[in-house]
Amino acid sequence: MYKIIPSTDLRNKYTQISDFAKQSHEPVVLTKNGEGDLIVMSIELYQEKEIELALYKRLAENKMDIAKGHFESGADFSKQLRKYIKNDNTAQVNELKEIYLKKEGSEHV
Repeated sequence: MYKIIPSTDLRNKYTQISDFAKQSHEPVVLTKNGEGDLIVMSIELYQEKEIELALYKRLAENKMDIAKGHFESGADFSKQLRKYIKNDNTAQVNELKEIYLKKEGSEHV
């Protein structure tokens, strides 16, 4: 559950609010006139939320790609991977980069 405090406490009790947000690893809700106004959180929690959001965004994009039929079969991917591992040379690496960068660019059109 969020800790809810009036926004006036931010000025008067900044250090305590900051310490609480860092130690509890939870956001703090600031109210203005009895209504929720702002969320305050530690930088660490903010960075975690940004990473989490990027992951959810990528998962949603992947789900849309699959629904549109834009995916490689496991067999095709394994074939390309075996080719890369067996030869381990720059030409194959560049070929794979070109294939996947082209697909990545065209899938989101």
